Amino acid sequence: MRVLVDTNILFSALVFPRSRPAQDLLHVADNHEMVLCDRNITELRDILGRKAPKFLPDAEVLLAE
Repeated sequence: MRVLVDTNILFSALVFPRSRPAQDLLHVADNHEMVLCDRNITELRDILGRKAPKFLPDAEVLLAE
């Protein structure tokens, strides 16, 4: 199944790695095809840049995979 992951889930999973969104994201990555659109990627980078810039490198690793 293809799953489009919302930007809020990506943000929460990166900033709070033990959270429910992080667990859900890992489940999707392990069991489904994760789909990200350009808009979500741009929005994630923007939000992280404003609210949690130290997580930008982690986001780039996630997006590269």
